[in-house]
Amino acid sequence: MKQKKVNQKPVFLTQNDVMIDLVKKVKQVAQRGCTELLVTGENGTGKEVIAQLYHYFSSRQDKPMVAVNCGAIPEDLVESELFGHEKGAFTGAHEQKKGCFELADGGTLFLDEIGEMPQPMQVKLLRVVELGSFRRVGGTEEIQVDISLVSATNKVLIDQVKSGSFREDLFYRINVIELFIPPLRHRKEDIPLLVNYYKECYKELYSLHEMEFSEECMETFMGHDWPGNVRELKNVVERCMVLCEGGKIELEQLPPRIRNENEILPVNGNHYSNEVIQIPIGTSLEKIEQHVIGRTLNSVDNNKTEAAKILGFTRKTLHNKLDKYKDMSSNEA
Repeated sequence: MKQKKVNQKPVFLTQNDVMIDLVKKVKQVAQRGCTELLVTGENGTGKEVIAQLYHYFSSRQDKPMVAVNCGAIPEDLVESELFGHEKGAFTGAHEQKKGCFELADGGTLFLDEIGEMPQPMQVKLLRVVELGSFRRVGGTEEIQVDISLVSATNKVLIDQVKSGSFREDLFYRINVIELFIPPLRHRKEDIPLLVNYYKECYKELYSLHEMEFSEECMETFMGHDWPGNVRELKNVVERCMVLCEGGKIELEQLPPRIRNENEILPVNGNHYSNEVIQIPIGTSLEKIEQHVIGRTLNSVDNNKTEAAKILGFTRKTLHNKLDKYKDMSSNEA
């Protein structure tokens, strides 16, 4: 849980027409006093920055903004985290604690990954949004709050409504205004701006000398799809700045998953190269998929979460495929 005051305008760099229009809408919504906003988009696109912009442009700017990731809280602690608890309410509750709603009173509450919220809590959240009041866990006092609620998700909530995992009434209550942030691959003109911005940030943070990314690096950045969006780009820039020993960051200093993503993969053998090779006629799709998965895992140092993201799988699907190919290899042996 993060609590902050956003008195200075948050940094949001863009020269993309869609994004410029998005920021204008955020300002309009905030200044007109709308108190329920839903921000959607892939992970790493900047949903929290949009929430900060909303708070900055609103009349609540001098009040707290509290941010909480609903997917990062254990299910049995969600209610206490959001609404607080009284002393003795449960084992370990040694003192009274205010929850996110109470801490954000007068300001803005940002609920990230709201699609991960357990269903029992969805009912209680709906009540708070509609009535503006709640009780702490173990308490009897009705506490009134006045907040703006910005919710965010990387999921398609209407699909969750149809599947029954998200309440329809809550969906329509928090979705007064919905703003979609396009992924970085759809606004690549922002990449040079972001690279230069983060380069300067990390130069100052680590007290580094002046560095530049080579033309080949920038071309590679522009050609990469950035499945992790701005967050991925930010981390790549930091990595390069920390590891670079000279004044120019060259292509070979980029992470393997970025500089090698256009390699053609061999179907036979254990080595990978930059050479153009052909897949033999008759190679099964399963064999090709097996090699692509293996090469992707190799490029991210066997990080299955990252590999699943790059391949467009869920982590569970990736594990299932790995188990499948492991069994196939055992049978062939």
